[in-house]
Amino acid sequence: MTAIALKTGSEEIIQTIIQRRLSKAEADWFENNIRFENNAQFFQTFGLIARKISLEIPEWTTEETVILEEVYPGFTQSHWDLQQLSRGLLMTQLPVHQNVEIIKNLAEMADIKELVGLYKSLFFLKNAADFILTVQEGIRTNMVAVFDAIALANPFAAKYLPVDAWNQLVLKALFMGRPLYQIIDLDLRKNEKLALIIHDYIHERWSAGRLVSPEIWRLVAGYVNQEIAADLVNAMHTGDTLTKQAAIKALKESSFYNENEIPNETLPDSLVTWDEMGTQYYSHLKF
Repeated sequence: MTAIALKTGSEEIIQTIIQRRLSKAEADWFENNIRFENNAQFFQTFGLIARKISLEIPEWTTEETVILEEVYPGFTQSHWDLQQLSRGLLMTQLPVHQNVEIIKNLAEMADIKELVGLYKSLFFLKNAADFILTVQEGIRTNMVAVFDAIALANPFAAKYLPVDAWNQLVLKALFMGRPLYQIIDLDLRKNEKLALIIHDYIHERWSAGRLVSPEIWRLVAGYVNQEIAADLVNAMHTGDTLTKQAAIKALKESSFYNENEIPNETLPDSLVTWDEMGTQYYSHLKF
């Protein structure tokens, strides 16, 4: 088996790992159809992949995992199947000067599975930054699978979305009950504007007698003011174990933390990471 060089472009990496996994019949069909002469042939091949390529989710070798995470942070969390990879590779064959319009048209006619593959694959394109508007439109979807393809284990949002669009994505994830810990580079893209919006959202939930996810406090960590600090203390005293841990962690990551103000009985034996909190919280939910 030939090793994949890290300096190889993402298109070549996808092609190599697909070739390793496709059957001979699948590989022959794909090789004969990956080149197209016009848009109609591209759309036809994109659709036929559902009939010609397996839905298998490959198990990656250690070497492949390292390389795939290098070119696409979050790749191995995203459960890519061979159809999605094939669609992604097909999209990379579009001429860069035409692909924005073509993919926009594709998004308007695609079914849910095709949309998932489309949004997951945008990061692989050489001109990925040109698809910001396409992704912003996609964020408005109410289809959970499509939203997850954009928001979870996909590095596109963190790398390319402007602040307001990024904040919209995070808020939408909260509204839809999606796991925040699966959003790539969530901590790097946190901002004060988002923290203040989240604080208002928490109060709206509390006023309606509703709980908030322990993960929500991750979004205010680093931007804690006096009002937020008071709410964290309240959450620390009244919340469940994960909420207490989250509140204490957010306080510790702020300038308002004073260990003497936290009763010993509320301190957990050890503080877990934000990702561990999210994993624990959602492991008890069906999402």
